[in-house]
Amino acid sequence: MSTRNTDPARHPSKAADAVRAFNHATLPTRTGPAITYPGTVYNAIGSFASLAHRLPQALDQIASALTDLHKAGHLTADHGTPTQHTTTAVAALRDAERLALALTEALERAHNASGPLGYCGPIDDTDDDL
Repeated sequence: MSTRNTDPARHPSKAADAVRAFNHATLPTRTGPAITYPGTVYNAIGSFASLAHRLPQALDQIASALTDLHKAGHLTADHGTPTQHTTTAVAALRDAERLALALTEALERAHNASGPLGYCGPIDDTDDDL
């Protein structure tokens, strides 16, 4: 079995690529915004809220794995000590968990606020986000 098929890091890599693709697809054009309809905004915010909601668990599992590797004596460091680097990385991951919770809450507020919005402008039958 190849490492590529079992490497869990491939999943967040795909998520990062998907966000990059979203950013590219939603760049404003000379004629206006790339997102025309509030329903598309609502759906995108909902998807980002779902992503953010899942981050704390993923970050916790990374911190736990790193801690377990350290406790088992399976880490080395190019400089400093494995303890210094593990402690710093785990603390930063715990900070990221807290920030991900705040991000989730903010995105849920944005999702709820954008839900009632509708579109009343001209409709182009060729729009991709209809």
